[in-house]
Amino acid sequence: MVEKLKSPVGQFFLLLAFALIWRCDTFGDPNLAADEAFYHMVGLAMHDGAIPYVDIWDRKPWGLFALYWLITAISSAPIAYQIAACVAAALTGSAIAGLGQKWSNWQGGMLAALAYILWLAPLQGFGGQAPVFYNPFIAFAALLVVRALPQLRAGFAPRSVSWAMLLAGLAVTIKTTALFEAAFLGLVAAFALARSKRGWQSSLAPIALWLAVGALPSLAIAATYGAISHWHEFWHAMVTSNLAKPKDVLTGWIRLRLMYVALIPLLVPALFGLRAMPREGRHFILLWLAAAFVSMLAVGNFYIHHAMPLTLPLCVVAAAFLSRRIAGPVALAIIAALSAWTEPPFRFEHTARSIAQMDELVRTIKAHDAGRDLLTFEGPAHIYPLAGKRVITPLVFSMHLSAVIEKDVSHLSTLEEMRRILALKPGIVVIADPIRNGPVNRETEALVQAYVHTHCRFIGKRTLSERLATMDFAIWGDCRA
Repeated sequence: MVEKLKSPVGQFFLLLAFALIWRCDTFGDPNLAADEAFYHMVGLAMHDGAIPYVDIWDRKPWGLFALYWLITAISSAPIAYQIAACVAAALTGSAIAGLGQKWSNWQGGMLAALAYILWLAPLQGFGGQAPVFYNPFIAFAALLVVRALPQLRAGFAPRSVSWAMLLAGLAVTIKTTALFEAAFLGLVAAFALARSKRGWQSSLAPIALWLAVGALPSLAIAATYGAISHWHEFWHAMVTSNLAKPKDVLTGWIRLRLMYVALIPLLVPALFGLRAMPREGRHFILLWLAAAFVSMLAVGNFYIHHAMPLTLPLCVVAAAFLSRRIAGPVALAIIAALSAWTEPPFRFEHTARSIAQMDELVRTIKAHDAGRDLLTFEGPAHIYPLAGKRVITPLVFSMHLSAVIEKDVSHLSTLEEMRRILALKPGIVVIADPIRNGPVNRETEALVQAYVHTHCRFIGKRTLSERLATMDFAIWGDCRA
């Protein structure tokens, strides 16, 4: 039995069982967090023919929406992506265990993997945030590169490096900033091969192949948008809008400091582990941390879940400390206690309340929609499919119509899009009260308020509880055409 648990397959199922138990209270919650609820909604809309960036606009790469499209093909219920997130967490843990065992032992690797799963929730990774899904691609790419290093240094280019580059390339299609970690892994493999007896010149062909394989997923997506005559929308979403979006520098740096406070429970064992690691492993981890740090900085507007990529190298290096017979389990117990204190597990009453609140909101919408469309203004995008309503604007994500920071950053004029929506005469309007993400776009807010006070009847307020916050919504229904 012990030997089975020491096999990679046994380790994965052990980690999966732990992830399912630790995160089971989130299963079925339709309103865990705005981001992943939006990704889930886009996945569902894609089954009805919606094209990301054209019919529904956002900056996230196509691969993330495609992943949710695949998950919603299995089931449209939120529990499907929440279980998929557990599988992703366990897969990442398996790769961390493999990397940790490279420079420590079985105990160190497994405890490091458990620490990763435990510390996802305090970093807002309790559900299906993007890093939860792209971390396994980067983690396994790193594992393949590390295992290939002896062959690379001997002058051989194993096929596993190509697989690593493909995995890293897929990660970039889920989160663009993973490019820096992908580039780091590619450079590690390239330098190891070029510095072998093989030399630089004869190494160029395999290095070029790795570069092509890594770039292939992104190039294929870009080429597809070009072929269907939507290159402009794709390029704007992926490049232009990211450059045009203003940065909230002060708030961003405050959040950045909070992110590093949140990482302290992993930073402490990682620092102890760094001293115990062999020189080769220490250099690899430090470079990986640097790449993950640059990846995080590239976002600009920092949120705590942006710290999740840093947990990969931190947990791997912590394995060297967690391998100690007594100190390791004690450190993991402290991490578990801090995780449970920061973001308590087993909050089944919260999930039951969230489900009941969403059901009540959906019933209200259906009872007062006047047989016409729904408009949400800083409201949850996923109530469109839940209420059986079509999405009437590409700017459906909660902030895209209501926040000044999002004004005109898409390929659409925010004000003109708001006028077009209201010209459709929606039968019911859901408005966050108060608006959560300020400063508010007063132009679009004024149009919405004028519409509801002129055409609609105030139905009342409804409450929705996310995992981290509770929001109230004003419901204006029975709107006259």
